[in-house]
Amino acid sequence: MRVRWLSLLCLLLGLAPTAPAQQWYSVRSNHLIGYSEGSDRGAREAAERGEELIGVFAEIFHRNEIYFATPLRVLAMHAEGRPPIVFTPAANFVTVDPAQPDSWTPAAKSIATLTLQDNYPRAQPWFDSAIASYLAGVQFHGEQMELGRPPRGMLPPANGEWIPMATLLTTSQQTPIPDAQRPIFEAESWALVRWLIDQGRMAEAGTYLNAVQWRGATPEQALSEAFSMSFADLDREVRESLRKPATKTMAAPRVEQGLVQSHKVTAEDAHVLEASLTLLGGAGGDEAERKLQGLESQELGLQELVAYMRLHQENAAVHRTLAWAFLQRGDLENAVEHIRRALTLDDSDAAMHYLYARWVNHGEENSIAVESAETRMSSELKAALLREPNYAAALELLGLAELSSGNLKAALGNLQRASALCPRRVRYQLNLARVYEAEGRMDAARNLMFYAKAGDGDDTEVSAEAAELLSKLNKQEKQRKEWAALGVQPAPNAKPSKYDRLDEAIAEDEKAEAVSKNAAARTDSRRVEFLKGRIVKVECAAATDAILTVNADGSTWRMHVADRNAAVLIGAEQFDCGWHGERVTVNYKRSGELEGEMVSLEID
Repeated sequence: MRVRWLSLLCLLLGLAPTAPAQQWYSVRSNHLIGYSEGSDRGAREAAERGEELIGVFAEIFHRNEIYFATPLRVLAMHAEGRPPIVFTPAANFVTVDPAQPDSWTPAAKSIATLTLQDNYPRAQPWFDSAIASYLAGVQFHGEQMELGRPPRGMLPPANGEWIPMATLLTTSQQTPIPDAQRPIFEAESWALVRWLIDQGRMAEAGTYLNAVQWRGATPEQALSEAFSMSFADLDREVRESLRKPATKTMAAPRVEQGLVQSHKVTAEDAHVLEASLTLLGGAGGDEAERKLQGLESQELGLQELVAYMRLHQENAAVHRTLAWAFLQRGDLENAVEHIRRALTLDDSDAAMHYLYARWVNHGEENSIAVESAETRMSSELKAALLREPNYAAALELLGLAELSSGNLKAALGNLQRASALCPRRVRYQLNLARVYEAEGRMDAARNLMFYAKAGDGDDTEVSAEAAELLSKLNKQEKQRKEWAALGVQPAPNAKPSKYDRLDEAIAEDEKAEAVSKNAAARTDSRRVEFLKGRIVKVECAAATDAILTVNADGSTWRMHVADRNAAVLIGAEQFDCGWHGERVTVNYKRSGELEGEMVSLEID
């Protein structure tokens, strides 16, 4: 595959004789860009199909807005030998071959996976696998779509192959499923999510995942709290659902044709597009082999692209690609040359303003490496955000620069926004914890540090940093207690927290919850519903409960919040008694006329 990619790159760069290349087209839609050769048909179909899948995702999770921290591109072209997804720092590429209908299944899974990464908090492996498979199985027929079919190539699990739910739900990144069981694991995960969607219980799934990922509850405890079910109950329900036809037809998400715009791609930009996949890309496979082949192909590709750039020095795209490539190699001198040249030719690209700030920061993206960082970097980072307000990496670096200068209020806002846009980027959570610590909000800082310490199984460096910060916090708390014993009073905002010992805190929380739940609550079978509207007011009681008043389509609802400190929130760090006018989605259980018990709240 390496030889094929290098040969293709040489042909595209004009470094070997080749037949005239076909015209390339790009089709830009709301969330992505499709590319194809010969005509814009393939690019248009790729963009529209991708938008439909993203629309289904939004409906499943009741999302008004979908964001991508790294732009999404779909290459509709002959895809033999290409990985289904190629990650680059400038954009993520999904490949699909329009001539091969089966190629849409891995493409749809890739689009779903990328959408999850930037729009849903970290979840367990079964959940991520199931959402990708569920979306890959959606069939579109004009303005209608059919939900609930397994994707091509997936067979529903037979009884003899069934993985017990106790095993499925306890599988983690640290305890992966054996390769031999992977097809069964994926099929059974799909069946579980299909059951959740058909039963309208995705809100409870969010409650379950929140308990496992944030509170450290065991899957068994979380399942009992969120669903009032045991593993055996869940096993039975999901198995029975497979015996019944569960597909349903409904209106497909509407793709606004006015937002789908077709453009011709210049031959130079098409060459650079292909080159960027080799220079900047990474995909699946054996890591050692990938690194070896990647280094060889990237070095050759870099030399060839530099030669191509010398023939096309007025092309901004080639300078942008070289800027990324040299920055990845730590070659700051060459990187800034191409950043400056790209900005001189066309300053509309937010990434180049961000990279210029990175260059000022000695190439660092996750920490501050220079003095007076806010003064030196903020103008370029704000220029990037002016062009792309949801540029998470620029928000993160700006927040760190502001934190380094003591501008805590601005730092908090930018780091919170970056974390909301990239809910699975553990590094962002850890940096947000640093702001909370600087503000004296130790409980909030500690909880995020515990979350970062648990990590996602991939970033051991972040986990180690989080463990070190937690250790320092605990030592500081111990020292304050020793000072207090000597009559030296600690600062008012530096109170010891029960979360210093997470295992004991979890046990205490679970005991308190068990005492507070009566038999009626444990057998509550009311259906979870949802509504969208605006917050009118919030009434917080002296205890921990609250009343949330929401205007939805002209009706005023009163939602009871049993414990605002433990409320399940999306898009907000904590419950705010001062909310007014915010657009929200509320999942609730009806308790009366225009009244309900809040299950979860999402700030739209």
